[in-house]
Amino acid sequence: MSEYILEIENLEVKYKEEIALSGINLKIKKGDFVAILGPNGAGKTTLLKTILGILKPVKGKIKIFGNSPSKIDRRLIGYVPQYIKENASIPLRVIDILKMGRYPRLGVLKYFKQEDEIKVREIIEFFKMEDVKNKLFSELSGGQKQRVLIGRALVNEPSLLILDEPTTGLDVNSSEGLYGMLNNLHKEFKLTILLVTHDAMAVSDIVSSVACLNKNIAVHGKPEEVLTEENLQCLYGKHYMLFGHGKIPHMVVKKINKKDESD
Repeated sequence: MSEYILEIENLEVKYKEEIALSGINLKIKKGDFVAILGPNGAGKTTLLKTILGILKPVKGKIKIFGNSPSKIDRRLIGYVPQYIKENASIPLRVIDILKMGRYPRLGVLKYFKQEDEIKVREIIEFFKMEDVKNKLFSELSGGQKQRVLIGRALVNEPSLLILDEPTTGLDVNSSEGLYGMLNNLHKEFKLTILLVTHDAMAVSDIVSSVACLNKNIAVHGKPEEVLTEENLQCLYGKHYMLFGHGKIPHMVVKKINKKDESD
């Protein structure tokens, strides 16, 4: 049996008849915490959807837990998408959403057993959601909603957690809290995590490796080796500014003026 949870070789994927990814090679071992970094339109979400089996590659190989994405046990993966469709007219409480994450283990009748109730309580305690468990999901803050969605993904006891830019729309404090929580999950449960993010500086201290993606993977390695000024400037281009800060540079978006647009 392979030592890798995820193996991707020479992957090519089309999206709306355009080549979205080409020549993708990536391997992730059990217990890794990997960040996928890249600009908008780089194919990050496309890559995740291909790993999940939502999109089919036109070329190359992909194996997850030793099988093709279409044949894996869905309980092995917890997925937190970048955006969710929220219907305020459906009064779902936090505890209802957490229980929904347990459904793949319940069988046809969806009957909750004691072990399922215990797992939901464990997630509520770990994420410190006791005070909001009976609140409506629509009433929560952005940071609280993300914690609930991650809790829903974890209540099914996956072996791999995949997150697509989970800090989108969150303020700095909420983002830092979420990254700290992911770090605790990784350390405490030895959980394998694949994280798509723009926050190079924020994740540099918690991930085991970083893959820079812009249609293909330009470089993949330890954060201090990958997150250099040269690599980030090459990846993001001239509309990003980098500032020195220890081994890992800060990165901020530079305002585009008319001169930039004409270059």
